[in-house]
Amino acid sequence: NATDEELKILNELHQAELKRFNADPDAASKFISVGDTPPPAASEISTVELAAATSVTRAILNLHETITRY
Repeated sequence: NATDEELKILNELHQAELKRFNADPDAASKFISVGDTPPPAASEISTVELAAATSVTRAILNLHETITRY
């Protein structure tokens, strides 16, 4: 489980990414267009929200704890 400090950092990352992608929606569209699966329709989740959540997810998946099996 994530510690309170880790959750705080991830929340700060999410807020920063929301701000960044709100300022540049085209960058958000480009960011989520990469990959094999097309992004969901904007009516399901906003492009900015999805891009910000994807950034947080990438941070989590790149953690040593995620990559290393104990």
